Amino acid sequence: MKFGLSRLLINENPLLVLPSLAGSIGLNEAIVLQQIHFWISKERHLKDGKYWVYNTYDGWVKQFPFWSKSTVIRIINRLEKDGLITVDNFNKMKADQTKWYTINYNKLEEINDRLVKMSSPCSQNDNI
Repeated sequence: MKFGLSRLLINENPLLVLPSLAGSIGLNEAIVLQQIHFWISKERHLKDGKYWVYNTYDGWVKQFPFWSKSTVIRIINRLEKDGLITVDNFNKMKADQTKWYTINYNKLEEINDRLVKMSSPCSQNDNI
C-alpha cells in the first residue's frame, strides 16, 4: 500500500460523522443515520411518498465491519425507538425479511433546531 498526500489515509470509502448530531443522539447512531441518508439520497426506491433503502443486518455489518451484528441491531432499534427512522417491509415475497429504512426528517429537524438554539448566545447578554 502506497501512502501519499491524499485527503484520506487509505483508499477506502469513508463514513461521515457529524459531531453535533453524534453529541445529540450518540456516535454509533449518528454514523448509521448518516449512512442510511447516503443510500436514501440515491433516490432509487420511492414508496408511500418517501425514499427508502433496504438491507439485511448482515448487509449492514458489511458496511460497519467494526461492529458485531448484535451492535448493529441495537443501534437500528434505538434509532427506530427514538423516532429517527421508520422500518417497514416492502418485499414482494413475504418470506423475505429484508427490512426497509427511511429517515424521519421532521424529527431530525427538531433535533437540529434544538442544537441551533443551544449553540446560540443567550439573548440577555446581547445588551451588555
